[in-house]
Amino acid sequence: MDVTTLTASFAGVTELVSLMVSERDRQKLATLQSELTAKIISTQSELTKVLGTIIEQERKIHALEQRNRDLESAAAERGRYKLTKMGEMVEFYAYQLCESTDVIDGSGEVEHFLCQPCFDAGKKAVLVGNGAGYFSCPICRQGAQITRVNDDPYSIGGSSGF
Repeated sequence: MDVTTLTASFAGVTELVSLMVSERDRQKLATLQSELTAKIISTQSELTKVLGTIIEQERKIHALEQRNRDLESAAAERGRYKLTKMGEMVEFYAYQLCESTDVIDGSGEVEHFLCQPCFDAGKKAVLVGNGAGYFSCPICRQGAQITRVNDDPYSIGGSSGF
């Protein structure tokens, strides 16, 4: 064998080994790329779930903050009134605007009474008087005669508008 042939054989063997190594590396790289792609897809799926949970939590927080503001507003409104017995003849209670409220907020509201059952249920209904000592609620129709009419002992007492 001559040196040229031997050198060519070694060169051929070196080239084959190089090709085999390249093919092995390409297969490893393809496998790694496939695994990496699967992990990226799995991570994206988990990230989507986490983001969905965050969005839902943000929505709940916003709703709870709004509910808290509503409750604070209702408590502030409720604090403006005190439960008062109307008249001396019957057990008829209503909420009356506190005297200090008028000075604090400067609104100059007219003195009025709110229906106790309606106000306790979250509604604000001003009691309406008929001019003869009878007051009733326009919403629930509960009412009572709280002052005497013509000093007739039989015309006093509570009545209900149900």
